[in-house]
Amino acid sequence: MLSVEKAGNAGRVDLDDPGSYEQLDPGGMLGFAIGFPEQVREAARIGREFAPPKVFANPKQIALAGMGGSAVAGDFLARLIEDRVPTPFAVIRGYQVPAFVGPETLFIASSHSGNTEETLAAASAARRRGARILCITTGGKLQDFARRHVGRKVALLRIPQTEPPMPPRAALGYSLIPLVRVFERLGLYPGAGGKIGEAIGLLEHLLDRVRPEVPTQHNRAKQLALFLRDRIPWIHGTVGIMSAVAYRWRTQCNENSKMLAYSHEYPELNHNEVIGWEQAEMLGGKLAVVVLRSPSDHWRVRARVDITKKRLIEPKAPLQEVEAEGRSPLAQLLWTVYLGDFVSLYLAFLNGVDPAAIDSINALKAELERLQRPRK
Repeated sequence: MLSVEKAGNAGRVDLDDPGSYEQLDPGGMLGFAIGFPEQVREAARIGREFAPPKVFANPKQIALAGMGGSAVAGDFLARLIEDRVPTPFAVIRGYQVPAFVGPETLFIASSHSGNTEETLAAASAARRRGARILCITTGGKLQDFARRHVGRKVALLRIPQTEPPMPPRAALGYSLIPLVRVFERLGLYPGAGGKIGEAIGLLEHLLDRVRPEVPTQHNRAKQLALFLRDRIPWIHGTVGIMSAVAYRWRTQCNENSKMLAYSHEYPELNHNEVIGWEQAEMLGGKLAVVVLRSPSDHWRVRARVDITKKRLIEPKAPLQEVEAEGRSPLAQLLWTVYLGDFVSLYLAFLNGVDPAAIDSINALKAELERLQRPRK
């Protein structure tokens, strides 16, 4: 719950007056967002200059272990290649690895800080299984792990640590784009280089439309933030890349905006969630729905969205739609992610909170560090 002081700050925020919320952003999250197109460009260079070991080619399975902002890169990559490459791709959010992980698995350990305990445990387990391991990190214990075992089957892909340090959720370009280039080199994502170029151009164009200086009447991100203010963001994405982006919007609302949020995907929600809307009044009109769509959605999925919103959702809650821009799935994904990042930051300012702060996560980590392993 907001403190009295924070609630007061929220009441004084005017999104069209950046000076009214600059004091709420001591960690520079808005600056990181503004710099995202350049981050993607730099990340593409890093990926282009990295030469993966030849043994990484032709894996029978792919697994990416990560948590939070590092794991979402795996969600995106899996969705981007799922209809192009027959290799199964699993994203691991935990300490243990699936039974299939073995010598013919390309295992990616992704940790921005390099100190994520779940990822470190999973990487160690993968090495014991003989997997081919790519570590992507700014440093920390994961870098030490990679350097200790570097050789024919273990490689390190270093990404930069900024000053001031960039939170993992703000470093999506660094966690995703070098892997896109590596996958292109390995034949797992053909033609990715040209898609990155298209994405950068779209991101720069979007930035010109959502930056703080653009007034609300012309700024889609500010409009969506005001739409979601004082409500529970209910983010629906269409199956595929927009489903993964909907999850990203949800977690950005959690971390940046300090709000509970929810996400689901079409058409799966037509087989369960829609029944829950029959009693949506129980939430007292606190829901607001945003539907994320792609121009490449299956025509039956598009029909499901139209019918569901008209007959089941709009009678119970306000709803807005976002249609991704861009030709390639990668460009559409990054464009929609970028819009959502600005929405979550403007929501944070409207809520009177520091978007960089993660006090609850830090408190949890401190408590875990004091625990001793139970004796068997």
